[in-house]
Amino acid sequence: MFNSDNLRLDGKCAIITGAGAGIGKEIAITFATAGASVVVSDINADAANHVVDEIQQLGGQAFACRCDITSEQELSALADFAISKLGKVDILVNNAGGGGPKPFDMPMADFRRAYELNVFSFFHLSQLVAPEMEKKWRWRYSDHHFYGGRK
Repeated sequence: MFNSDNLRLDGKCAIITGAGAGIGKEIAITFATAGASVVVSDINADAANHVVDEIQQLGGQAFACRCDITSEQELSALADFAISKLGKVDILVNNAGGGGPKPFDMPMADFRRAYELNVFSFFHLSQLVAPEMEKKWRWRYSDHHFYGGRK
């Protein structure tokens, strides 16, 4: 886990998608131990709840919200849930995503789904929370992507 000794997010509120495992989970735990209140969002509700339990055991504040980010209705529900639980949104981490191991061998239907997952969902959730974030005098937009390969 990242050492958050020098990172302070006291009073900040964050949504992290794909936070039931992997990088998203570590981001959620790091932000919460740095003082942020977090919404842990994942398509796997059990995984999201487990991360929330972990954060609460560490003394942090977190809420779980199951969300299929390819669904506009579920993204809207996630944004509403986060604002109702946190009261505001300062940080959005569009972490959820994925794709196939061989993108050039992928059928077009799978490619369209991957595009929906990795591009449209990020943009739509950002649109939904931007009005809340714009209430602050300053905010920054950043999506992170991780691409890797192995031979």
